[in-house]
Amino acid sequence: MDEMGNWLEDLLGEISSNENQEICQGLLKKCGGRCAERNALPGMGGLKEELAGVERMEEIARIISRHTGAECVPEEDGFLLTYNRGKGCDCSIVRAGYVHSPVFCNCTLGFHQKVWSTIFERPVRVELVETFLRGGKCCSQKVFIK
Repeated sequence: MDEMGNWLEDLLGEISSNENQEICQGLLKKCGGRCAERNALPGMGGLKEELAGVERMEEIARIISRHTGAECVPEEDGFLLTYNRGKGCDCSIVRAGYVHSPVFCNCTLGFHQKVWSTIFERPVRVELVETFLRGGKCCSQKVFIK
């Protein structure tokens, strides 16, 4: 691992062991939200337009799957989003080998919270179900639409 990778691992190690987990995890979530603003949302206008006015969760899930390529399973209060089954983490920082700490998965919480709250124009809550950095075989989040 190079200097950048070591620095990031040190940072995430400090975050993992910090007494104030709420603040530390919140910082990673904010970074994930900024990543979504820069890298995902600019290309998601078509998805947002197509979802406008759609109320049935089954139809929402079908549209999301078609636009993202992810598995999207409707649930009563939102949907379960699963992607990259068996293929590895989507994050370029992880793919480049800079990060191995599961605490980094808090970044994806912020990423998906920003994406889906922007798409639906209302608050959402996101829970991690499974991630590669936490030993899973996919990345999966439950998105609760409020």
